[in-house]
Order: sequence, then structure tokens, then C-alpha cells
Amino acid sequence: MRVFSTEIEIITRGPMKYFDLTSILHDVVLESGIKLGIVDIHAVGATPALIQTKNEVLDYLDGFIKTYIPITGWKHGNAYAHLRSTLLGTHKRIPIINGAPLLGGTRLYFLETRPVHNHRRKIIFLVRGKNSLTDKNK
Repeated sequence: MRVFSTEIEIITRGPMKYFDLTSILHDVVLESGIKLGIVDIHAVGATPALIQTKNEVLDYLDGFIKTYIPITGWKHGNAYAHLRSTLLGTHKRIPIINGAPLLGGTRLYFLETRPVHNHRRKIIFLVRGKNSLTDKNK
């Protein structure tokens, strides 16, 4: 089994802004050389989120999050950001088939839940699997 890891850094653009990671995910899997396996993606921190969905659903998701986890009304200053991150998650696991992530028509997004601009965020990719579709030992 082959293991490949890499870390990227993005700069966020403010609260509830979605950063499309789909092309980065494809590039990482291609660079890894893995043909059959799994890629784990982790957004480092207590308040970011990773979302896998179709682009046309983002507005509905955004409205839902803002309605049910509003920014105001919390005793702790950014409790809403922690709650949003907890419910949406900071980790995704995506299968790799034929050397490509199996997204099923969806896209992978990073979500900044805090009201910060130009915040540096790390995202870790860990790719595991085989280099060949036919060789059981690779």
C-alpha cells in the first residue's frame, strides 16, 4: 500500500465564504499516483468546515446554517462558529477509483465559519491505496 500526504494553505475571504477545493483534490490524487484507495481531507482548527455537495445547493445550505445557527445570541463570542464546524465537520473521506476521487457530481468546499478576513487555514490530504488497479501488492 502506498501512502502520500500533502498540506496546503488557503487564505479565507470572510465569514460563510465557500472555497472550492475540488480541483486541488483532483491534483493531489493525481500527484499521489494512487489508482485505487481513499483520500482523507482534514481542515485544521476548531471552527472551519468541509462540505461535499452540488454547487446549486450551496445557497440553500447557507440559508439553513444562518437560520438555525445564527451569529448573535451566544454567551461565548464565537460559539456559533464552533457549533457550525462541529455539525458540518472538519473531515471528509473520499474513495479513489481509476485514479480519480469519486465525487458523484458533487464538489468539495472549505467553509470559513468565523468573521475573519485573510485568515490562513491549513488543509491536510492523506492519500492511501494502490498504484495499480490490477497488482494486489502495490
